[in-house]
Parts: sequence; C-alpha cells; structure tokens
Amino acid sequence: MPRTRFARPAIPLVAAALLVLAACAPTDTTGAGGGDAAGGDVVSDGADGQTGGGELVVLSGTGSYAIPADIPYGGYQLHGEPDEQPVGCTWAILDADGQASFADQGSYVFITDIPEAVTFETDGCPDWEQFE
Repeated sequence: MPRTRFARPAIPLVAAALLVLAACAPTDTTGAGGGDAAGGDVVSDGADGQTGGGELVVLSGTGSYAIPADIPYGGYQLHGEPDEQPVGCTWAILDADGQASFADQGSYVFITDIPEAVTFETDGCPDWEQFE
C-alpha cells in the first residue's frame, strides 16, 4: 500500500496545532502591535509600517512580547524555515506568574487566545515570521 507523504513543516504544525486547538481564536485584526520595553521589535511586512489589517509581522528573535498587545494572534515560524529549533534559540509562552505554558517545542509557535498566555519570550533565535 503506498504511503502518504507530508511536506516537512506539516508534522510540527500539526503537533503545535493540537496543543492549542481547544483555545484557538480568530486572528487579531485590530492593528495592535509594536515593540516592547525589553528590546524586541515587531516589524510589519506592509509599506505603511502598521500591523493588522491582514498584514503579516516579523518579530525580532530576541525579545519579550505581551499577547496580544505587542504580538498579534497567529502562527509564527523561524526565518528560513529550519527543520528544527537552532542551538541556542529558546522561546516560551508564559502565564501571568512567569510560568511556561509551552516552551522550546520547535521552529513553529502558535499565539492564540488562551487566557493564561500573557507573554511570548524569545532569545537567541532568528527572526520570527508570521504565516497566518
């Protein structure tokens, strides 16, 4: 019987999606976004420099971002779509007490409307590119 083959990113995407499936929410299109006090930058792919309105954002690989004030809901991947999380690259989705809900689970992350998820922190990573 022939085997079904999936594109490489499908397996990490499916695993990450299952982790947050119960709390998925629509993408934030309010235009909220910006840098943060910890030095991370949110950069729009749009010419007007604004996030939201269907434009995808790029996040600095080192920074701390309030969810959803500094980082719009959606899926993010490391620049260059590496097969695995690069050595020295760490990331976490933190709750209000600073405890990690999800951490270092590969080169993809899904920022969704989970009440306990308040901060996305990343350190030593390539830039993160929003893809949904």
